Amino acid sequence: MSERGFQVGDHLSLECAPSDAEVSKIAGRYAFIAWPWREADPRSQHRWNGQVAFPRSSDSFEWLNTPWRIEPDVGMLEEGDVCMVGIPSTRVIVRAVRSYDPAKDLGWLPRPSVGLSVVPVGDFEDDDEAGYMIYPDGAEPIIIHQI
Repeated sequence: MSERGFQVGDHLSLECAPSDAEVSKIAGRYAFIAWPWREADPRSQHRWNGQVAFPRSSDSFEWLNTPWRIEPDVGMLEEGDVCMVGIPSTRVIVRAVRSYDPAKDLGWLPRPSVGLSVVPVGDFEDDDEAGYMIYPDGAEPIIIHQI
């Protein structure tokens, strides 16, 4: 399957310049970051509160399932702190390409019309549970290069 030039097996490089964000809440093992790029979709069937959760421990396996990185270290942050969120240059392999027509209702705008299921190049390529979805036409200014 191919959509907008992406195909299963493609090797990509992802990156997103860091942006300022605020820690909205600390709850247990997670820090909730006020997402700087998306806005809630008032017509959505889903409620999105404008936050994205990240594990507070840098040793958490969950960090392998997201390309996003936060500075300073999430474990050092408290509610109300300002941090930087972005994607350092990350190499991934495309596992699946999803096309959404109409665009997918996820609770935020813009609604994506393409989703790429990707896994980082390295030790977890054979792990069916590893990886994450990125939306090339989403609000985040992710730069994608085919390698």
